[in-house]
Amino acid sequence: MDSTSEFGALIIEAGASGDLKKLKEIRRKVNDDFELRRICDVYSDFSAGRNALHHAAHLGHFDVCKFLIQTVHVYIDALTHNMDTPLLEAAKEGHVKIVEYLIRQGAGVREANLEGATALHYAILNGNKELMELVVAKGIRVDSDSRDGTPLQMAAYRGDVGVVKFLLSRDAKPDICFLVPESPLVCAVASRSFECLELLLKAKANPNKYFSGFGPLSYAAREVDTRFLKALLEADADPNEPNIGHVKVIEDAALSNNLKALEILLPVTTVMKHYPEWTVDGVMQYCHSEQAQAEREDDREACLVALHKGAHICIGLKKYNNAILHFKSAHRLDPYDPTWLSNQSLCHARVDRRMLTLHSANECVRLTPRFPSPCPGDAGAATKIINRFFKAGIAFMLEPRDKDKDDKFRVVFYDYFALLYLMSSPEEIASFTIEPSKS
Repeated sequence: MDSTSEFGALIIEAGASGDLKKLKEIRRKVNDDFELRRICDVYSDFSAGRNALHHAAHLGHFDVCKFLIQTVHVYIDALTHNMDTPLLEAAKEGHVKIVEYLIRQGAGVREANLEGATALHYAILNGNKELMELVVAKGIRVDSDSRDGTPLQMAAYRGDVGVVKFLLSRDAKPDICFLVPESPLVCAVASRSFECLELLLKAKANPNKYFSGFGPLSYAAREVDTRFLKALLEADADPNEPNIGHVKVIEDAALSNNLKALEILLPVTTVMKHYPEWTVDGVMQYCHSEQAQAEREDDREACLVALHKGAHICIGLKKYNNAILHFKSAHRLDPYDPTWLSNQSLCHARVDRRMLTLHSANECVRLTPRFPSPCPGDAGAATKIINRFFKAGIAFMLEPRDKDKDDKFRVVFYDYFALLYLMSSPEEIASFTIEPSKS
């Protein structure tokens, strides 16, 4: 083991254990502050890419963080493989004092990791009000999206009334949703938090607006507690608006055997002429009939065909965001077909959304682990792709203080091979040849 690796391993160990005395001893042995800083910045653990500052921040070792930043002058916004900064590592564990210190020292408070999570997302996950107030006061975006949704979606889904109230008071938009398709109103209904629903409606959340799939009224129609349904109707939610499968809200109630909801919806829903009898019993009976089931299946299939066609028209016009909307809606109708997720991933890649590309690919693999599967030992496309990325990686020299180069290096190696790992087993990856193709 060379001296750099030896010192690097010792520094990582000291940072993780909070051993400030050992760090000071290493500094004396290295006897070169520039070299010590270089080792601290460059050396990280192989599995996660955490350096000493990441470990110290994650485990709450304040004095070690202070020493590394003010004495060694390490790079404060270094990234792990998952694009976590030291500030994010501290936020995950609720170390408010360290987060506050890092911000004072110039750390970026708005940084998000590969999953889109910011310090605010982690504060909400941990129910840490002090951390929420700190990072919002320091300028973090309250509507930033992540694989778990926006902060408001997360708070509403958890039924956390205090956090919903806090976020709305800081101008969080009550209708925003993208990666997680359920609107904050839907999240409030799903969490059965009527107080959250009331707060969102008071903040002018649109009860007829939803991203893809099913609106708030469709979810409320399935709930035994009819307060949600009544509140949405009073807020001018439209009971005649069908969901993506052309199923109306009253049919959602009937299919859920929710008689109370059915009684509320019947007088405000336009009569559907193909129903033999427009009464509570008549709607309930027809909805569960074989004829109605066949009609719904035909509508679903027709809708999937239309969504597929519409998505590919959008792709041809390079309107990738519109194509993503089509694929998301199709996935809600047909959740067991991995093709919709795979196509979402490809469209996200077209507009350079790496986090969303990986997220969709990951969901696709969870659904069907063997889809798609590279061909082991093949000297064709897989080999060419791997060669391309190896050569691109070699073209960049890792300089931890050059953020642009560091980002490109990470993209070349981590993002690509993270996706490759998700799509294949380690054995398959190891079996690929990386010799140039003869063709």
